[in-house]
Amino acid sequence: MALFFVNSLMTLSIFGFYTGYFFRKIDLKKHRLLNLIGILSNLTAAVYLLCIKYLLGGVSEFQIYPTAPEIVIHTHRFFAAIALVMMLVMGYTGWKRNRNLHVKLHYIFLPLYTIVYISGLFLFQSKPL
Repeated sequence: MALFFVNSLMTLSIFGFYTGYFFRKIDLKKHRLLNLIGILSNLTAAVYLLCIKYLLGGVSEFQIYPTAPEIVIHTHRFFAAIALVMMLVMGYTGWKRNRNLHVKLHYIFLPLYTIVYISGLFLFQSKPL
């Protein structure tokens, strides 16, 4: 159930980011709202995962099991951390209306976040191997 919760929040976040991107030139209010939904759902999932990993006994206690070697999992987490920081910077630059940096960052953030999202779907499962 924990993996379903995390995957659902991450799916909501990717939906928010891409639909927000679609509305960037059409309707700025929708753009901001959808990206805020993306950011909040991503942060909720990230905080939840960090809590169960480091405070509540580990992800295996919540029936989340890796399907790849540890180095691949660490690589996924490394790029997920980079995507998280970029997401926060993009949110901040959008909020402060620093359009130049905000636009440049989305060229890196959206593909990186998509790769991290898709890899997370394949790297973890709810049953042990």
